[in-house]
Amino acid sequence: MIKLKRINTSHEYYPFVEELMQTAFPIQERRNADLQREYTDNKPHFHTLVILYKNLPIGLLTIWDLESFHYIEHFAIHEKFRNKGYGQKVIKLITNEIKGMIVLEAEEPSDDITNRRIKFYQRQGFILQNVPYQQPPYRSEDNWFPMKLMSIHEKDFPDQYEKIKSKIYKEAYNLCDTSKGDI
Repeated sequence: MIKLKRINTSHEYYPFVEELMQTAFPIQERRNADLQREYTDNKPHFHTLVILYKNLPIGLLTIWDLESFHYIEHFAIHEKFRNKGYGQKVIKLITNEIKGMIVLEAEEPSDDITNRRIKFYQRQGFILQNVPYQQPPYRSEDNWFPMKLMSIHEKDFPDQYEKIKSKIYKEAYNLCDTSKGDI
């Protein structure tokens, strides 16, 4: 049985989550470890979750509760547990528990891996949104990165796009000027 458990940095599974974050995501797709720990412990609307199967940590999920929607920032299953259906079970669990809109970023479909990732989310009910979007850099020396947004549980996404983008930029990326993300 899959369970999600919110943790902080003093939890016994936090080292697993931190290591998985660093191995599953390239440096330009994540905060530095100190800032990630700060967010985990001190941002009440930011949730760091460990994914458990039979009380064994198998993955991580970071998600923001941004009032009118939830934003999945990071989601990874440890490589030893991939391709066993756990990712699908986690997404189903989340989408069943969260009744409002859920948004996530996905790399633009450009190769087999990015196409498979988008198709995975589409099988779970997410819709690939046709809106201009760029992921802000996590570090000042990095560049903005073209991405796509996907959403579930919301038919009026285009009408709310600017508000969604501004909220993600402000909360997750700590930006005040959100106009830079326009393409």
